Amino acid sequence: MSTNTNPRAVSVSILKGGVGKSTIAVNLTDRLAARGNDVLFIDLDPNGHASMGLGFKEVYRDGDEDIGDVLLDDGDAAPADVIHSTEFGFDVVPSSKGLEKVEDRLRNSMFSDVRLRRDMVEPLLDEGVYDYVVTDSPAYRGKLADNALVATQNILIPLTPGNESLAGFERTLERQIKPIRKQIGLDILSVVPNRISNRIDQRNSDRILIEDLNENFGEFVPEFARIGPETFDRIDDGELDELPKPGIRDRRAFTKAFGENMPLAHYDPNNDQVAHLDTLAATVEEEVGE
Repeated sequence: MSTNTNPRAVSVSILKGGVGKSTIAVNLTDRLAARGNDVLFIDLDPNGHASMGLGFKEVYRDGDEDIGDVLLDDGDAAPADVIHSTEFGFDVVPSSKGLEKVEDRLRNSMFSDVRLRRDMVEPLLDEGVYDYVVTDSPAYRGKLADNALVATQNILIPLTPGNESLAGFERTLERQIKPIRKQIGLDILSVVPNRISNRIDQRNSDRILIEDLNENFGEFVPEFARIGPETFDRIDDGELDELPKPGIRDRRAFTKAFGENMPLAHYDPNNDQVAHLDTLAATVEEEVGE
């Protein structure tokens, strides 16, 4: 464990699929590890996209134990039994094809929303096994998604251009974040515009997303996606020789890295998006109240 770390957990979550949630979660984990931290990635999404993208396809399909053996009453596994190492400097609790059944069984369990926090996240952080825990949550409201937020009490929300993504953000705020906030503290660390590809000097969905987030959620927008109204005015007046390229850009290298079962920085270390992912890691590292 690093000596200057305030142990912390964060959930990458939104009630909407197809926004690159797993990609952000995996690469955030990788950049936290690259900064000298001991990091655990927990894949709670039953589709297993992140786990398979890290090379755990066989574990996902045929593993003997999964996180349910830690969280459920009749499980006899310890956290260490379901943790796998990677060659990238961080550890993983892979998803499994049986995770939906774990979700169903949690619904009928006592203290069902605190299992992940009580049985895995808190012990691993408190005992100094890890500096950070990152979870990839399901894209729907359920016991696994609620467990992730209760366990981490910090959330990073990726958004892609289009009305459906913004609607998913609103659902996440109303149906998940606000209800949980009535019981415990839950901080939004960052709202991340993701898969941005178009120019922002036209009234397209990319521009609408960037402008809306900066106007209404500016305190949560990472530095690489911040554009003030004065800059938008200069863009519209044609005063800038080079247009800003805010947000995590839509790069084919993300997909290629997934196909090679590795995070972006290991596939393409010189990719221009690695610096933005480092910025997200620094946001997670910031102490509460800073």
